[in-house]
Amino acid sequence: MDQMQHHLINDFWGGLASMLVALPSAIAFGVLVYSAIDPGLAGEGALVGMIGAAALGITAPFVGRTPALITAPCAPAAAILAGLAITLVEGGIDIARIPGLLALTALLSSVLQVVYGLIKGGRLIKYIPYPVVSGYLSGVGLIIAIGQLPKLLGLPEEQELINGLYSPTDWQWPGIIVCIVT
Repeated sequence: MDQMQHHLINDFWGGLASMLVALPSAIAFGVLVYSAIDPGLAGEGALVGMIGAAALGITAPFVGRTPALITAPCAPAAAILAGLAITLVEGGIDIARIPGLLALTALLSSVLQVVYGLIKGGRLIKYIPYPVVSGYLSGVGLIIAIGQLPKLLGLPEEQELINGLYSPTDWQWPGIIVCIVT
């Protein structure tokens, strides 16, 4: 077995392991994005998350040549896609078209990432102050957490989150128990 084939096999197994580790977060991010389109699409979001994790795990080892690089779904991308989905829904775009538009957005962003990598744009990251990056990621985390609170508490869709937080009688305890256990 030649050296290249050996590396491809090792990369394949690494991608598979990465995919399996990323699967729970990919499912959660898929549900987050598709719930932003319509809460009834959460199941499809979970499926899309699994397919996305599988696609990343299979393709990343063969197109990336960076040692120790792991490709996985990330919360900031999920938050941005969920925000885009909400904007499209509020803009009156047909719900059936939104998943395709989100897929096109993901495809275009991946092309831009490849171009950015080819021109060695990663060198510019050293000019972004750490507090800016930390603040951005903290904000994304808060957006995701606040967006999931109504689902966690099982609040009716027509109820505002702030009112639901002050009405423990409206909370659905099975969701809270699942949160505590996980």
